[in-house]
Amino acid sequence: MLNTPFTPLLFELSKPGCRAVQMPECDVPEKPIEKLLPAGALAQKPLPLPELSEPDVVRHFVNLSTKNLSVDANFYPLGSCTMKYNPKRNERLSSLPGLLDLHPYQPESSVQGMLALLHQSQHMLAEIAGLSAVSLQPAAGAHGEMTSLLVAAAYFRDLSQKRSVVLIPDSAHGTNPASAAMAGFKIMPVKSTPEGFVDVDDLATKLNEQTAVFMITNPNTLGLFEPRIEQIAKMVHNVGGLVYLDGANMNAILGITRPGDFGVDLMHFNPHKTFSGPHGAGGPGSGPHRRI
Repeated sequence: MLNTPFTPLLFELSKPGCRAVQMPECDVPEKPIEKLLPAGALAQKPLPLPELSEPDVVRHFVNLSTKNLSVDANFYPLGSCTMKYNPKRNERLSSLPGLLDLHPYQPESSVQGMLALLHQSQHMLAEIAGLSAVSLQPAAGAHGEMTSLLVAAAYFRDLSQKRSVVLIPDSAHGTNPASAAMAGFKIMPVKSTPEGFVDVDDLATKLNEQTAVFMITNPNTLGLFEPRIEQIAKMVHNVGGLVYLDGANMNAILGITRPGDFGVDLMHFNPHKTFSGPHGAGGPGSGPHRRI
């Protein structure tokens, strides 16, 4: 089967009598299906499924796969911040039985190795972030964003403060305002300068006692590190707000600076981006959340 622009349907490739699998002989006493299932669950005639050999089925789906964007064969345009070439070593490691065969309801005594790995990961990620605590619960970047915003909401409730506004630069990732809205906040955009940085003067006009969180991606979507990030963090803190960092572009500053050191209170990582964790076909991801 050639990789042509037109791929025949399985029904068009079907040949009467072809079979992909030869089932072994039944090793238990057989009973008529009419005695096993109610009449209403039985079909009047077999389903009109295509009949093909196993090689034909494999070739068909391999041929279809070549029409998709692939991390192995194409540029993978899933955002400016996505790890494009995940090492195959990571795929093999994530398939080790100690990871792959874990069950969520296993007794704790049988998963001490995994718990140790998670505990070590928490401490390493907290150190990299320059913040004090970490949760590995969020399952994706946007989930990490929302977790941070829910933590911020709980923080202000604990202080008996009613803060309702999240400030977001107009260059931010689209998930930022979506996460803020889902967490129950009002969104207010902050302008960018012609150079692509946060307009500090515009930010100053919008900071007040209603400010809960300022969300920023740094480096931003243009790949620029915000040179006045410490000033921005101080401005937000002066009105009692928190600074959240979208860690999508953390790759660029890893080992050079730490978000906690330039004033960030909450953030999330994308391990599939920053640490090249397996993330085939756009998922699954993970979004560990760091807090104050």
